Amino acid sequence: MPRVLSTLFTSIPAALWLMLVVLAKGNDYYWPVYIVTCGVFLAVSLAIGFLGPTLFPQAFMQLPGLFIFGQGLLAWMAAFIFLGMLNLTPLCVGQDNGDGNNDLALCIVQTLLVGFFYSPLETIMLLLSAVIGGLVLRKRSM
Repeated sequence: MPRVLSTLFTSIPAALWLMLVVLAKGNDYYWPVYIVTCGVFLAVSLAIGFLGPTLFPQAFMQLPGLFIFGQGLLAWMAAFIFLGMLNLTPLCVGQDNGDGNNDLALCIVQTLLVGFFYSPLETIMLLLSAVIGGLVLRKRSM
C-alpha cells in the first residue's frame, strides 16, 4: 500500500500539468512538445513513485513527505531535460513562430524560460502533495 500511495502523491503534480496543458492547447507549433513532455513527466513520476519505496524502504518510511518531494523533483528534472532535448529537434528549431523561424538559440532560451517560470509553481504543487502524502503515509504506518 505505501507504494501505491507514493505513486499517487508523486504523480499528482504531473497529472495536473498534463491536464492544464491539454486544456490550454492551441494550434501553435509548441503544444505537441509540451503535451509529450507532460506525458513523460507523468510516466517518470509514476515509475519513480512506484519504485522509490522499494529501492529505499527505510528512508521512505522515516520521512515519507521528504521522500515524495525528492521523487517529484527527480521527475521534474527528467521532464525538463526531456523538454530541452525535444526543443533541439525540428519540433522547435526551424518552426515558424510568426516573426520568422526559430533558431537554436531561441529554442534554448524558450526551454530555460519555461523552467524558470514554471518551476516555482511546480515546487508549490509538489510541496502540497508531499505534505499531504507524508501525513497520510505516517497515519497509515501507525
